[in-house]
Amino acid sequence: MSDRTKSAPWIGVLIFGALFFALNILLSTPVWFPAGRFALALRPVPESVAFALLIWWVRYSCRGRRTLPEIALGSLLGLFLGFAVAEAFFQFYFARAFMPAGDIRMIRGALLLFLGDIGPVVDLLWPIVASLLLAILAVLGTLMVRVGGALLAIRMPPPRWIVGAAALPLLGLAFVGVSPSLSARVVLGWFERPPDFVPVNVELEPTEDEAPVRRFALPGLLDRDLYIFVVEAYGYASFNQSELAREIDPYRRAYETALEANGYRTVSSFLESPVAGGYSWLAEATLLSGQLINSQERFLSLLDQELPTLTGMLHEAGYYTLTLRPGTVHGSWPEGWDLYRFEESLVAHDGDFGFKGPWFSYVPITDQFAIWTGERRVRELIGPGGSAEQRPLLAYYQLVSSHTPFNAIPPVIQPWSDLGDGSIYHERSNEIRRFDNSWTGGSELEIGYAAAVGYVFEVLTDYVARVMDRSRNPIIIVVGDHQPQRPIRAAANYKSVPIHVSSADPEVLAAFESRGFAEGMRSEDPPPHLHMKEFFAFFADLATTANAAE
Repeated sequence: MSDRTKSAPWIGVLIFGALFFALNILLSTPVWFPAGRFALALRPVPESVAFALLIWWVRYSCRGRRTLPEIALGSLLGLFLGFAVAEAFFQFYFARAFMPAGDIRMIRGALLLFLGDIGPVVDLLWPIVASLLLAILAVLGTLMVRVGGALLAIRMPPPRWIVGAAALPLLGLAFVGVSPSLSARVVLGWFERPPDFVPVNVELEPTEDEAPVRRFALPGLLDRDLYIFVVEAYGYASFNQSELAREIDPYRRAYETALEANGYRTVSSFLESPVAGGYSWLAEATLLSGQLINSQERFLSLLDQELPTLTGMLHEAGYYTLTLRPGTVHGSWPEGWDLYRFEESLVAHDGDFGFKGPWFSYVPITDQFAIWTGERRVRELIGPGGSAEQRPLLAYYQLVSSHTPFNAIPPVIQPWSDLGDGSIYHERSNEIRRFDNSWTGGSELEIGYAAAVGYVFEVLTDYVARVMDRSRNPIIIVVGDHQPQRPIRAAANYKSVPIHVSSADPEVLAAFESRGFAEGMRSEDPPPHLHMKEFFAFFADLATTANAAE
């Protein structure tokens, strides 16, 4: 060892410390990035110390046989870095943990989203893409190990300086609990424990059509037809973030006014969604099954069960159950009957809408076209000889026009009969409102989001005012599925979504009000709110309980 190295051992300590903090910034991404506080990146995590020490050990212990140890250590480091970035993204965007076992398979959906419906090729392609991503991480990790080792070789003090002056204090800081361990999440993320599903108990009263006073199977609903509109990305942020509320409130007021003009009143509340920013089918599964479904693994486990669902309860109570899925483009959706007990499903993937218009952002079919298709089918069902002529009807719409990236908002077509097969959108393309947004971000995310939600309510307003068949006094429910992604929603925003219930029957609304719903389109109920998984039991209790006014 040269005299120069001996005279300046602190240089080696500084280099080691710089390597450690560089690794710490990367490995602590799930801590500081979702919070938007870079200062948190300076809090040591155990893995940063461990990898810095391992890089030093490979550099000085393996000598001339460093290639295989560097590749092995680099691959491990790449795996940790990949997990850290994915965890940070999921926490920031979806407000939930990254679960590799289920979420890696979402690469398949991403490929279908960007490449279109490429058929069975996607089942061959997505494992290749996943393998390439892992290989890239391994290469990047190996390069970091080699560069780190080379830096340590510039000025390296004796081992006692490394251990005594740097490693032990940093290890001590790392293990006092200032930051959660990434290792446990990397390991446990692959082994999600199967959930314990607890079925919602529903006791339906038998119908007595021959009785002097008819008793309803769902007396709390008076067996009214039920229209449910699930609005994509309609979240709590549209109420508690002033700029969004200012843009969207006029559309909500117009919707409420149109209902009032037709003898309807509205009550509202909020539900806490299990997800945010996406994964709508997990929110829907939670809402309809009464189970906490916050990951793909839990959703797949749910499909293997035979559990009651909210829509299944309505079916068992005699409702004709119809759903429209304008955004289901990557499969025929067998869970429509197998899980949810919809007797009839109109699915975009199967060509059930006959839509020949353009795509709008993510959306293959506009909400107005989907609702118009549904209205024509509803009139057939409740008309003379229709399947729901003598039965109550559930019309369940999974709307999608307010889906990210909020960059192309269709015009509202008047009259609705001009919608035809959707080709009119090509003819009126100059009326499409466009915003500077994309899948990766944009400069007009907030205004694009507000315009998208505003469009949905503009369509619903026109529908209830001039198009909808209200001859059977249906109950109308509008509910969000999840909050929009960040940065549209605030960092500390709740995962809650609004739910609005409208009816011309005072006793129906009184049942909701007795359970905490507030008058109008804005609930005064502060967070925390009823969790979405509890809504099925809540709704079943309300629906099966006879009102005092009956």
